[in-house]
Amino acid sequence: LSPAIQGLIDKTDAIAARLPGCFQANVCLNYGGRDEITRAVRRMGEACRLGNLDPQTITESTVASYLDTAGMPDPDLLIRTSGELRLSNYLLWQLAYSEIYITDCLWPDFDRAELVKAIEAYNKRDRRFGGVKQA
Repeated sequence: LSPAIQGLIDKTDAIAARLPGCFQANVCLNYGGRDEITRAVRRMGEACRLGNLDPQTITESTVASYLDTAGMPDPDLLIRTSGELRLSNYLLWQLAYSEIYITDCLWPDFDRAELVKAIEAYNKRDRRFGGVKQA
């Protein structure tokens, strides 16, 4: 990785270290959500073939346990920098109930003030995890 990218990763790690237990940043390199799900399905299929997994017992938790992020909590908030309005094949399974915050700010320029804006927007959300809004 270039020194600039390594610096961004170090900066992200430093932010996460100052917020233990409440902030986790994932840096995914050469990653694709579809590829991750495909590899997980292959591993589950092999486990079924070997008799180590009964297909009738497969749940969402089972699928999650075969993903690259097994053991990590699903993101509560995805901050999408650069104003793009797409997931870009990123954490397709894990983002199912995540809140998405979109900013025109580029990642290298994303600072404390931008993070505060994202958190303030998140705090105004009505999280229903797929449920219907109650009248």
